[in-house]
Amino acid sequence: MIPAEAKARQSTRDHLRALVSGLPKRRRRTRLLMMLQGFIDDSGNDGKSPVFVLAGFLSSVEKWEVFSDDWDAVLNPDQGFRVGPLKMSEVFRNRIRGSRYFGWQDDDRDERLKRLIKVINSHAMHGIISVIPYEPYNRLVKGKFNPPALDRPYFLSFFGVMTHLFKLNRHLKIDDKIEFIFDSQDSENKPLLAAEYDRFISVSPPEVKSMSAGYQFKRDEDFAPLQAADMFAWHARKYYFDAHNGRDPTKDPSHPYLANMLMPEHDIIDFWDEDRMIEIAKILDHSSWANRLGSGIPMTVPNLSTWRYE
Repeated sequence: MIPAEAKARQSTRDHLRALVSGLPKRRRRTRLLMMLQGFIDDSGNDGKSPVFVLAGFLSSVEKWEVFSDDWDAVLNPDQGFRVGPLKMSEVFRNRIRGSRYFGWQDDDRDERLKRLIKVINSHAMHGIISVIPYEPYNRLVKGKFNPPALDRPYFLSFFGVMTHLFKLNRHLKIDDKIEFIFDSQDSENKPLLAAEYDRFISVSPPEVKSMSAGYQFKRDEDFAPLQAADMFAWHARKYYFDAHNGRDPTKDPSHPYLANMLMPEHDIIDFWDEDRMIEIAKILDHSSWANRLGSGIPMTVPNLSTWRYE
């Protein structure tokens, strides 16, 4: 029987290689060199967090393959505690009997988290964090979406993350396609997201269309880069949670992990402040008004055709 950890490594490789199966060797290598993948996960969707966070990392297919092996080597060594897939929501519950990581010693845990961050920094090209505070969203935006199934911070962040990474690619004059892999979302309306994604691409300029390699939903248990995205999103959510509750997040023992994952010189922090929420609300109000007049203007995702690239 293949151990779960080995199956997880193989699953990642199988997916990456499936992108180029059926092509001759020369074209396979060219395709791999021209493909970027953004692995994205969320945190704060539990009804308790003051913010919703979507975060992750962008890198090449080849870098992700090496990353996945290095990540697993840290989590599941031949000697010592074998972690299995990393779930940040459980990592600091290692002293609680019955928890996923019960028996994992604090010192060993902290040292391995540091090593995992080194793995991220060695292989990820760019990171992105999208943060939507619930209070202004609920006060200014909630209830304005049509259809109502889109009335979730996830929808705005989903396309916001894509938009920023497309713009980054263009700004850096990188022609590689980007495929987005999101952690599975049972609560999201996937057919509706797919329809909105098609609309998003249809109104985008040619240079964005040429960069799009679509998106997929995958389980983070099977993909090491999604576990890294989960780690990033969890720490970002905790930072804002502590700040919201009057605590200095930089004093929390977990803060150095976020500080060493986030590289402001080449990572993106997308904070949806109140002014931005007001603009979104105005757009949605106009769309609803136009629909009532029968002009058939639906709520759409951001129109990239109006954007200028430096």
